[in-house]
Amino acid sequence: MRIFREDNILIVFSERSDGDLRFSDMDDFAFGQAWKEICAGTGHDLARPRFVRQVHGDAIIDLAPEGQPGSQGEADGLITAERGVPIGVFTADCLPILIAGHDRIAAIHAGWKGTRLDIAGNAVRRLSASSEQPAALRAFFGPCIGSCCLELGEEVPPTFIERDSAAASAFSHGRKWHLDLRGLNALQLMRAGIRPETLRHVHDCTRCRADRYFSYRGDHGRHGSLFSFIVRI
Repeated sequence: MRIFREDNILIVFSERSDGDLRFSDMDDFAFGQAWKEICAGTGHDLARPRFVRQVHGDAIIDLAPEGQPGSQGEADGLITAERGVPIGVFTADCLPILIAGHDRIAAIHAGWKGTRLDIAGNAVRRLSASSEQPAALRAFFGPCIGSCCLELGEEVPPTFIERDSAAASAFSHGRKWHLDLRGLNALQLMRAGIRPETLRHVHDCTRCRADRYFSYRGDHGRHGSLFSFIVRI
């Protein structure tokens, strides 16, 4: 796993060696055991995480203080102000984005469909609506499929450009259209007010490094999920 610690924030991006972490498909015992192993790897005894049933949209759930661990409903992002509550997303090529503010944190699942809807920018706007200053936010990008491997159909780029002409800069054309998922999300975050020097990246392409990460395209279907999470400790 890749671990970042900044002040009182812990950021973790799992890898294939950490196992298949799709907790939503596990019974309670398996969930508890898998999470115990993740905690051992971080050196922290953490409460069980909150996550969502991801649907490749732009909905973001603001956690209620009394919420229980596990699935919080159907969405592609979570926000919380609760200390000691890990929130995270599942990926196997999509981009996990973890955002740390002064009082609130967010976990975002950004596939190409969510990126087209500007889910990352929406998260910043949601955070800033609750007193966070965008320029003070820090964002952490985990491993995702790179522009080298993210091929899309001819019909896809126009649907981005119709919504945002600046998205054209994230596309290139070889035999097929390729999308720089990481670059476009970085652009969207910066336009929402995050400073470029506060963006941190795990630059690996999940498909190129299928030995290290689960990759839906590289594995020819879902054979496991990475879990990326953030918690204020």
